[in-house]
Amino acid sequence: MVVNDLLFELQTEELPPKSLSLLIKSLVTNIKAELTKSQLAYTSVTGYATPRRLAFIVRDLTEQQPNQSIERRGPALQAAYDSDGKPSKALTGFLRSCGLDNADLLENQETPKGTWLVYQQHKSGGNVRELISQIILKSLSTLPIDRKMHWGASRVEFVRPVHSLILLYGEEVLPTQILNCESGRTTVGHRFMSNGLINIKSSNDYVKVLKDNYVIVDFEERKTVISQQLAKVEAIENARVIIDPELLDEVTSLVEWPVALSGKFDAAFLSVPEEALISAMKSHQRYFHLVDLQGKLLPRFVTIANIESKDPNAVIKGNERVISPRLADAAFFYRRDQQTTLESNLERLSNVVFQAKLGTYLDKAKRIAHIAGFIAQQTGADASLAQRAGLLCKADLVSAMVGEFPELQGLMGGYYAEHDGEPTAVVLAIKEHYLPSFSGGELPTSAAGQAVAIADKLDTLTGLFGINQPPTGSKDPFALRRQTLGVIRICIQAELKLDIRETLAVAAGQHSPEFSTTAVYDYLLDRLGTWYQDQGIPGDTFNAVRFSHQVITNLADCDRRVRSIQDFRTQPQAEHLIAANKRVANILKKAGTIDAAIDTKLFQAPAEIALFAALGAAEKAMQTQQNGADQDYEAKCLTLAGLQSTIDAYFDEVMVMADEPAVRSNRLATLQKMRFLFLDIADFSLLQ
Repeated sequence: MVVNDLLFELQTEELPPKSLSLLIKSLVTNIKAELTKSQLAYTSVTGYATPRRLAFIVRDLTEQQPNQSIERRGPALQAAYDSDGKPSKALTGFLRSCGLDNADLLENQETPKGTWLVYQQHKSGGNVRELISQIILKSLSTLPIDRKMHWGASRVEFVRPVHSLILLYGEEVLPTQILNCESGRTTVGHRFMSNGLINIKSSNDYVKVLKDNYVIVDFEERKTVISQQLAKVEAIENARVIIDPELLDEVTSLVEWPVALSGKFDAAFLSVPEEALISAMKSHQRYFHLVDLQGKLLPRFVTIANIESKDPNAVIKGNERVISPRLADAAFFYRRDQQTTLESNLERLSNVVFQAKLGTYLDKAKRIAHIAGFIAQQTGADASLAQRAGLLCKADLVSAMVGEFPELQGLMGGYYAEHDGEPTAVVLAIKEHYLPSFSGGELPTSAAGQAVAIADKLDTLTGLFGINQPPTGSKDPFALRRQTLGVIRICIQAELKLDIRETLAVAAGQHSPEFSTTAVYDYLLDRLGTWYQDQGIPGDTFNAVRFSHQVITNLADCDRRVRSIQDFRTQPQAEHLIAANKRVANILKKAGTIDAAIDTKLFQAPAEIALFAALGAAEKAMQTQQNGADQDYEAKCLTLAGLQSTIDAYFDEVMVMADEPAVRSNRLATLQKMRFLFLDIADFSLLQ
């Protein structure tokens, strides 16, 4: 079997930096899938990406598909010919589908159901030279590209215009045309540090030849080089470079030959909140900022140049000149915003629409204040402080600073509240109320911050469900999935004693008394189940808790139950008790409504007496099993586990569906007592 490496490269205009990593990962995934689908064997696929190219190398790609032998079954022999021996419609149709003119190539196949006509179709495997173009085109066509461009007179579209194409199998150029480019072996090196066109002999030369021409084509290698250079800056500056992973990815996508250069800015700008300075450096200039060993922002930055300059100081000075006006703008906006109070901004919020059917941001702020006050009362926080923070939490949306740096909303509100002399708890709550800002992000730490964060999210959630605009599979413009997860995480990880159903009702009531919370409550529980699955907790564990007799109202309590049930499943008694619960659930379902009380006089077997006594003892024990003010579900599960041998003995010795109606009803009532005891924690019959 002949194998060779395959090299593919598209040389393009500058690719979008924020999606470069995703593009190459998707391309590699697509190529693997298409090669597998085409039955072309290979050992590995490695992707390469720079601002001006997407490439991959397939190692040990087989030259030929395997030959195939396909058996196609036609009609039964007795149905293949009419009484005159002429081919029937069934046979002629089968011949036509096989591309045959007559039945000479058909064979008889004996089966237990009779004789059938079959066609053994032999198909030679295709050559990689004939197949690879379509494989690549299919892989390119399904890349995650939001907007495609077309160039010249052609109707061809791609994320950016394409200049050249390399397609080599071993050292052989595979002639083809992709995205309006003829294949060859020519590419380009660094835009400024390389001279002219470069010929690539084979895939083995690709990475080295490009590096010789000042292009590090491997994305991860470039990222590592940047990280190493930043570490050298840290040593020189005796400081820490703060490396944001997203910024590192973006900078890696912007350069082919990274060179880290350290610059400075006027220390007077440090009087501006550091988040604003960092945002200006990061968002506008893609600079990394530095802090001292105590974590305090320094008037220094690191930029990653895409060239080894003969005069690096000139490059540094240029970057310093560029950042200075940005920081001056931030300082100007900050001083101007401080000329008015945060509270005075509330009136201007009445001109900013939150959602057409849900009113303005002033309406939202008032709703948040009411909901936050209710939550604070439930959780033991100061309700007046939570209400004040809720009212002011959106007031920075009309500030000049947030207008320039939208990512600072909430943070700037906290700074302005502090400047206005608001209580520390109000300041912190305003700063924290957008948290968590992403899945797995940090949570608000203060009681008032937790109340306002939950209130803000539930106001959005109940409002959009109330006007029948829940998230769909493709649309979630208000990030309801993330906001719901935020509510879940805050309630559970802060162990809040908050009735979520009652809080949803309060939030919905702020919109309209007619808004129902049924759908939004179910949605929240669905997201809770997904959150557990992401942590490796099976869906049936959560469903066992969700559909128990104890309705989920407190998410922290629910979490303790779920984790106790998950631990219980590892106990040796679990399998027997789960099976017993399934058996009991089926018996009771068939029996229908059971109104009879348990009459101990009707017990006939020792196992009945033993089970009744054990259930009573377990019930009494579980009523007192507390962990402080909370129920001790771990202890309750251990108590239930202790029933295993008694329950097993009961089913071994007792015929539940006795002939005598009174005895049968009494035994069903005993099973119902057992069932309800388990259901108080979870529906164990749902566990697999």
